[in-house]
Amino acid sequence: MKEIMLSPLPLNEFEILVENSLRRVFIEQTPQTTPPTEIISRYELCKRLNISQPTAIRWSKKNVIPCFRIGSSIRYNWPKVIEALESKKKSGGLQK
Repeated sequence: MKEIMLSPLPLNEFEILVENSLRRVFIEQTPQTTPPTEIISRYELCKRLNISQPTAIRWSKKNVIPCFRIGSSIRYNWPKVIEALESKKKSGGLQK
């Protein structure tokens, strides 16, 4: 068992010590809120969402789902696509 030694400490220093300790614990135990980035192709997007390529193209052009271009290829950030679709679903604005 670890031996603990107590010594007199002014109240304001004790408060600072406790506050810093709690801050460190909460920062270390705060879960990561942003999902990791996963970049996928249009083919993979269509497969995951069970949609056709024309639907994926239409949704991209209408900004229903975010996409970006790398050279001549279109790519999708999967977590952002899910986020966009969930927000459209809540607002009732999603059509195939």
